Amino acid sequence: MSYGTIAAALAQAVDRSGDAEAFVFPTARLTFRQLAERSRAVARAFLAAGIGRGDRVAVWLAGHPEWPELYFGLASIGAILVPVNTRYKPHEVEYVLEKSGARVLVFKDEVAGGKRYGAILAEATLPSVERVVTIGADYEDFVAEGAAIDERQLAEAMTQVTAGDTAILQFTSGTTAFPKGAELYQAGILLGAQATTATLELSAQDRFFSPQPFYHAGGSVMVMLCPLVTGCPVVVQPYFDATEALELMERERCTATMGHQPHWIEYLNHPDLPRRELRLRKAMLFASPDVNRMVHERLGIDLLSPYGMTETHLGGTSCRLSDPLDARLSTVGRPMPGLEMKLVEGEVCFRGPLLMKGYFRDPERTAEAIDAEGWLHSGDLGVLGDDGNLRLIGRLKEMVRVGGENVAAAEVEGWLLRHQAVKQAVYVGRPDQRLGEVGVAFVELKAGAAASEADLIAHCREGLASFKVPRAVRLVSDWPMSGTGKIQKFLLAEAAREPSA
Repeated sequence: MSYGTIAAALAQAVDRSGDAEAFVFPTARLTFRQLAERSRAVARAFLAAGIGRGDRVAVWLAGHPEWPELYFGLASIGAILVPVNTRYKPHEVEYVLEKSGARVLVFKDEVAGGKRYGAILAEATLPSVERVVTIGADYEDFVAEGAAIDERQLAEAMTQVTAGDTAILQFTSGTTAFPKGAELYQAGILLGAQATTATLELSAQDRFFSPQPFYHAGGSVMVMLCPLVTGCPVVVQPYFDATEALELMERERCTATMGHQPHWIEYLNHPDLPRRELRLRKAMLFASPDVNRMVHERLGIDLLSPYGMTETHLGGTSCRLSDPLDARLSTVGRPMPGLEMKLVEGEVCFRGPLLMKGYFRDPERTAEAIDAEGWLHSGDLGVLGDDGNLRLIGRLKEMVRVGGENVAAAEVEGWLLRHQAVKQAVYVGRPDQRLGEVGVAFVELKAGAAASEADLIAHCREGLASFKVPRAVRLVSDWPMSGTGKIQKFLLAEAAREPSA
């Protein structure tokens, strides 16, 4: 199947499925037709506000019912969505908004996880933002302003949008100190959604529960477009809660789901699991082979453990549901349609139409990621088995993946160095049964300075999202060094696995 724009795909979905459900939230249900109508109203509102093709609009919002209409409304007029991680602290929000040049910010001022969004926003400097729209009465007033735009004006704006236009600036952590904005384009997003949902063989007969936030590529590509490319409705909750998730999957008769290792660990250890009458038949699981096998044995559902990246519109590799069980549990499978793959000295590289356009306003980082022949270098190390399936064995990138969140070691190290007592800091990953990995910081203090583990963790909590905060700090006075004078992080990662003295 080939695609043009996201708006065209939505129109085709309305023609096919009209009054069938597309999205189910705890407080709202949305059919394809309602989604299209509401998206057009939102598109008019942004046009009335002077937002058009190529303009950036940031959305800082948990999984609430306004997400789909914002997503498809912006895409229909060629405006670029900038999803903002709801776990960010003030300086992190500030960075994404400044880097993207977002002209409008839409957010919900609610209290969640012990924080209030409005209070965080009040601490941030937003030089490019011309208007802040708050979900609620303010948002409805904003949508009503779209009445000033007639059908001819809307149609004219929509006809200017092309399949190659950037639709999302998806910020993703890399080896640099701050996230980079991957430019995901309209047709690439649709192709990525088709490639990923096809592995689970989703159809209109399925019902898919997603714990994935929309500010992640998993949410903004696969989950958001799943109803359009498969006809399968998506069931969403604003914030992941295992109790509510199990109840929702039972009540909504979900047949498929996805999740990172922490989601599944929560399910398997939840007291409600034995009494829930779940109809799950298949799922994506991003976890270690041991956890994959544990889930299969406990729940008896067909599992896949695919591999993809933000930079490939989630495209990558996957087994098929018909593949042998051992391959599905212990490998990440074969290349998806739309991608070539090769290994260069063990590093996994991809090429094809699923690659991002580049990193926004960052040609140097783009050139580092995509070589002159068009190959994206993933930074992940793998080996190919005799069965043609890829097995991941490590990372070149200095990244720690905490419960599905990428954490750039450089960012945490940079924040630790802001502490007046810190001379040197190194951040590495340590295996964790629930989260897959957690961060551990090794810190050398300045001569004559004093700071405890608790002091340094508190310092991190002041400026970093909770998932980035080290779970432990080890104070050191000397470092394992290579012959070229570099700190040997792999030795620190080994030390992090051992109990502290």
